[in-house]
Amino acid sequence: MPEEDAVPGAVIAIQSFGDFLGFNPHLHVLASDGCFYGNGMFRVAPRFVTKHLEEIFRHKVFKMLLSKGIITQDLVNMLLSWRHSGFNVFCGPRIQPGDQQAMENLARYIIRASFSQERMTPYHVRGRLYIPEESKVSYQSKDGKGEKVFDALEWLAAMCSHPPALPEITSYWTSI
Repeated sequence: MPEEDAVPGAVIAIQSFGDFLGFNPHLHVLASDGCFYGNGMFRVAPRFVTKHLEEIFRHKVFKMLLSKGIITQDLVNMLLSWRHSGFNVFCGPRIQPGDQQAMENLARYIIRASFSQERMTPYHVRGRLYIPEESKVSYQSKDGKGEKVFDALEWLAAMCSHPPALPEITSYWTSI
């Protein structure tokens, strides 16, 4: 039953990079699984179907892009006909109050850098670790099954193409 003083909580991090630093705009959302009330109480919401949330989010994004004239209705219709929508909602396990390790792991994941130094290794050329005219960086995929070799300048360009814009690093507090 909806109540007028119910306030959900959420933190949203905008990220623009994918596994090999390619352009892959997406959001990481940490949301309360219920609402806070003016009297200090928190009420847990029932579980929801992530597929429904995905459809609502896709609809809202298309509506916003249409209203700004960024896309056309023909393009929306084409995108809606695709077998894979390009939208995905993942709902991880609930984090219990006091589970400090789970909260820290999630916070680190949300604000992580666009690349991981642990997945970056010098590229060996002809058995030598470094050859100035052939300097390269080997970068492992998240699952460790793939690798992409970048020319040194290509690697720098890829790393520098995902700095956070000013609005993305600004805190906003609001109630919905």
